[in-house]
Order: sequence, then structure tokens, then C-alpha cells
Amino acid sequence: MNSLDTFEKRLRAETATVEKEIEPHHQQLETLNERLEGLKRAAELIESEQGAIAELLQAGTANGAIVARGMPTSLTGKVQKATASPRPTDAHKRRAPNTKNGSKTRSRSASRSASQNGGLTRVDMMAAVLKRHPRRTVRELIALLDKEFRWKTTESAVTGHLYTRRDKFVHTQPDRATNRPVTWSLK
Repeated sequence: MNSLDTFEKRLRAETATVEKEIEPHHQQLETLNERLEGLKRAAELIESEQGAIAELLQAGTANGAIVARGMPTSLTGKVQKATASPRPTDAHKRRAPNTKNGSKTRSRSASRSASQNGGLTRVDMMAAVLKRHPRRTVRELIALLDKEFRWKTTESAVTGHLYTRRDKFVHTQPDRATNRPVTWSLK
């Protein structure tokens, strides 16, 4: 009987050891399942409509992270968290000091850092809008950029981007006889 009691104790000890090894794997599995749900939600948003892409980008950049570096695990939590907080975040506190050219410096550095970090640039925003809405005038394009990306810009800024990026954008010739303005499309 002693050998049976010894065997039973060893069996219970081995069972406890295996259960302890399984526990961290269950936690890792739960974490991976949550991440998978977030990725599935992101895929649904991208497939559903293009406006959802802006939601994804806002969720990914809400806390200073870039979407290209890591997809948020819970998109709805990030979006609610980003919009619910009335206090300024660290990103708002780190803005450039108010100087004479503060707004120009801030927008240039923001677009430069976005393009360097793989974020959405202004040219990318214009390309996305023209992909969904081809053959638009500059004024129509500005209205769509404001509606979809909340980018309030001027005609000269948009026109400058369009004419300097001939590799991405094409335009029609104006027809003065029928009073038809230049329209822009994505190449």
C-alpha cells in the first residue's frame, strides 16, 4: 500500500505542476483572442466604408502611437477613451510654443513627422478622397477633405499639392466656352 500512496502523491504533484504550466498559456490565449477580435473589427471597418479608416487612424494615433507600429487591441475602447477625456493629453501639451509663425511651424512639423513615421500625409488624404470621388474641382476637393478628414485648408495649399505631385494626380483642361473648371483625379 505504501507504494500506491507514494504513486498517488507523485501523480497529484505532477498534475499540479502541469496545471501551473497551463495557466499562463490560458492567459496568453485570452490576450491573443482579444487582439484577434480587435483585428477582425479593424478589417470590418476597412471593408465597410472609407470613413472608418479615419476612425482607425484616430484610434491608433489617440495616445501617440502610430497604426503602422501596432494595431490597437480594442478599437471601441480607444475611440471612447479618446473622445471622452476633456483634459488635454500629452500630445496636446507637447505642442509648439505660440510664436508668430507657430501655426505654420506646427503644421509643417506635424505633416513631416507623420510622413516619416508612416502616418497619413496630406497628399495621402487627397489621394484617398480623389480615389473615392474622381473628377472633382479644387473647391469640391476641399469640402470633401474637411468632411472626411477634418482638414480645413485653402485653395492655394491644395492646388500646390496637386500640381507638384504630377506622379499621383491628373487634371482635365478647363473649357472656357462651356465654363467648365479644371477637375482633378487620381492617376
